[in-house]
Amino acid sequence: MRIAMLSLHTSPMQQPGSGDAGGMNVYIQNLSYALGALGHEVHMLTRTAEPSSSAEVTPGVWMHQVQVAAGQALSKDELPGIIDPAAARIAEHLSELKIDIVHAHYWLSGLVGRQLAAAWRVPLVLTMHTSAAAKEFESGLPEPELRKESERTLLAQADRVIANTPVEAAQLERFYRLERERLDVVLPGVDHRIFHPEQDKLARPLGEDDLHLVYAGRMQRLKGAHLLIEALGIAQRSAPELRITASLFGALSGGGDYDLPALGRREGVAERLSFFGPLQPAELAAVFANADVVAVPSLSETFGLVAAEAQACGTPVLANRVGGLGYAVDDGVSGWLIPEPSAQLWAQQLIELARNPARVTRAGHAALEHSGEFTWERAAVSTLASYRMSCQCRS
Repeated sequence: MRIAMLSLHTSPMQQPGSGDAGGMNVYIQNLSYALGALGHEVHMLTRTAEPSSSAEVTPGVWMHQVQVAAGQALSKDELPGIIDPAAARIAEHLSELKIDIVHAHYWLSGLVGRQLAAAWRVPLVLTMHTSAAAKEFESGLPEPELRKESERTLLAQADRVIANTPVEAAQLERFYRLERERLDVVLPGVDHRIFHPEQDKLARPLGEDDLHLVYAGRMQRLKGAHLLIEALGIAQRSAPELRITASLFGALSGGGDYDLPALGRREGVAERLSFFGPLQPAELAAVFANADVVAVPSLSETFGLVAAEAQACGTPVLANRVGGLGYAVDDGVSGWLIPEPSAQLWAQQLIELARNPARVTRAGHAALEHSGEFTWERAAVSTLASYRMSCQCRS
């Protein structure tokens, strides 16, 4: 099977934690590699302002950067204006190939994928990764009407829709009235060759602490790093005898007014915080393995690959009970889910964990076992089943 894997607004090869790159990039890259390992031909496609290029990144898997709107550094919000030329340029770029299926990731890619699937007369499979309705419901942050209307249309027209978890599937049914018979659930995976507990322990940058947390992701309000810092401030004022620290890895994404170091100073915890740029997967795995707890304070999250990767390193996760995190983390066993994004509730949990290191250790053992549910090989097989069903529906 020859698959066109679309990611319009961000390259699957981009460093997670920078710009618009995050779990979706990891998902597309690793799913493509796993499909290639099963003997299928995968063509990952993204938009670039630079001249077009193509490279075989692993046997059977190609990365195509297709030039659209040459020389223009467009933000994600500006991309709806180039959907038609993007579809035309991608079709031209792949004109010598016979594509069997289009798999679009995120609503912007779906708009392009719809045109390509119609032109090539092949099925369109859509993975949302995040939907406007669920994001608004969970985070309270408004989404553009264009996105909401586009998602309604795409979900109605796609041959099949793949959700990351049963939680996301229920959201798509609830908010978009998506028919269950066109909906498949494919759990994301973890690269267990990289994310595993047999890592060299690193010296903590702030010395020995009662509890050391790691945050890894984009620095934006939706991802909730501010919630973690506010909780550290409350915890320090409530239990000054405890030393709770955090290392945050990632780059600023979106508004420049999201100043986390300044927030740390206001909360009086600046010396308990360390900020670093995004890390390559092997480096991130070592950091996860060295942490006591990995914090995932997202206000909305379709799955939360960081949570799965952390658990694969034998480290428990503290997260909000939103979206797929309720599925990625086994609450009270492999980690702890906070019922609402409240800094006060986070602080209470931090204090509890700092005072009970044995509880953290037990959860780490359970986290490693829980992570075994998530493999890219299993995800690839399930995705192929969805592809085949989409083809059967057209025959």
